[in-house]
Amino acid sequence: MSTQPFVIEQSSAVKQNHQSQQPILEVDNLHVDFNLHTGTVSAVKGVSFNLHKGETLALVGESGSGKSVTSMSILQLLPNLVSHPKGQIRYDGLDLLRAEEKQLCRVRGDRIAMVFQEPMTSLNPLQTIEMQVAEVLIEHKAMTKQQAQPRVLELFELVGIPNPKARLKAYPHELSGGQRQRVMIAMALACEPDILIADEPTTALDVTIQAQIMELLKDLQDRFGMAILFITHDLGVVHHFADRVCVMRYGEIVEQGITTQVFNDPKHPYTRELLDSEPKGKKSAVSPSSPILLEAKDIRVEFPIRTGFFSRITDSVKAVNNISLKLREGQTLGIVGESGSGKSTLGKALLRLISSEGKIQFEDEAIDVKDMLEMRPLRRRMQVVFQDPFGSLSPRMTVAEVIAEGLKVHEPLFNARQRDQAVCQSLEEVDLDPALRNRYPHEFSGGQRQRIAIARAMVLKPKFLLLDEPTSALDRSVQVKVVELLRDLQKKHALTYLFISHDLAVVKALSDEVIVMQNGNVVEQGSAEQIFQNPKEIYTQQLLAAAFDLELVEEQPQLACV
Repeated sequence: MSTQPFVIEQSSAVKQNHQSQQPILEVDNLHVDFNLHTGTVSAVKGVSFNLHKGETLALVGESGSGKSVTSMSILQLLPNLVSHPKGQIRYDGLDLLRAEEKQLCRVRGDRIAMVFQEPMTSLNPLQTIEMQVAEVLIEHKAMTKQQAQPRVLELFELVGIPNPKARLKAYPHELSGGQRQRVMIAMALACEPDILIADEPTTALDVTIQAQIMELLKDLQDRFGMAILFITHDLGVVHHFADRVCVMRYGEIVEQGITTQVFNDPKHPYTRELLDSEPKGKKSAVSPSSPILLEAKDIRVEFPIRTGFFSRITDSVKAVNNISLKLREGQTLGIVGESGSGKSTLGKALLRLISSEGKIQFEDEAIDVKDMLEMRPLRRRMQVVFQDPFGSLSPRMTVAEVIAEGLKVHEPLFNARQRDQAVCQSLEEVDLDPALRNRYPHEFSGGQRQRIAIARAMVLKPKFLLLDEPTSALDRSVQVKVVELLRDLQKKHALTYLFISHDLAVVKALSDEVIVMQNGNVVEQGSAEQIFQNPKEIYTQQLLAAAFDLELVEEQPQLACV
């Protein structure tokens, strides 16, 4: 049974502003059902809200709360198995739920545009970015390709793509994540829409890039006077960007009102839970006398640049440039920096997953001279947990098969019963019910899938774990639980972590030492306490300012568009 949401009253100034104009978008008692072969599932139940011109309204909530389903319903972008048994979505006198396809085509991309979470999957890899933005103008403004080019160039300049004229013929894979998101924004703004729906537009981006994208959206909103419906689970972004907020849970709005009032005085227990979901505390210190598990000296990784018909090597990119580090047993070394800084490349080099130069010792054994075959016996003691648990788990294997796969290689004498016992024990360690081991990965939530990925690594009883962005794809409350799990496992098994992330709050909660990287180089290195409380370098200060909304003491140079 649907519960009535807490509604925080708007201030008189905001009330008068909104009462003086008709809402540009009205969502009234929206219901969304998924009609599956196993039955009907209600994804959205009685959602209502209004959006006014020039306003930013945020829909927040964890995965599965119904926020994206609500936003996709506005433009009728959901699959055929979805129905809307009740409700209305009114834009400019048109009920979008009952509009004909021709009417919807005139609205989509022209009057209401959308920016999606992952631009790499939204952009066509076979078309240049110029052509993809031009398609919107050709479709809605009846322009030719030649007529559209000046407007595309203007849009690229508007959204801050560096050297836009040279980028016109670029393909999506040739751009950084931030640049691809700027292309998506340029595409959405091509027709100067009345409403921009931004569905998790910054989730996959580094903190500094997030800040730039949000500042860009705010500037463009002021310029065009458009309304923004912002879908996210990042409450920090909402706090500083949205005028009003609707908190969703299980398909319902449980609380809504002016952002500052919701954040300062939340009424619903779930809102308070979301606001409190921040990694807290810090791990226990490691004794200086603990033995060194991993030591690296002058690690260098270069990737060749090939050009011409015969792919001759004409230059190289220094992905990792003379980096040295030590890791003691039970210690966590956090590596932070923006995308392309060399974090993941360094991690792969230390595990000998890619070629590198320099000295690497693991448990007093030189591994930089070993080939892949010689490294195999060591693999059970050094494991990896990747960023995307859904992508790293085979969808064709049960959870038991996924976890037991490493045992077949490193424990060939185990029989089926012994492997099953080891799988059950590993699942119990990550707080998952072993009775679920015969299910497939898609039957689990994101947080559960990440626990499965951790269980797969832990089943071999490793000494060293490379954690490559293990929490970035998770909701904040789930992140907190995964951080607590990693702390508990480290304490129980004296694990050593190399923790790679752009989420500085998580790094702060987990790390003893921190390395800050930029363009393959170490910018700053020291204890977590020193890095977070008294950063010396401007780049580190910029990262912390973007992550924790700090004010820099002195004026800093403008970050380059990326």
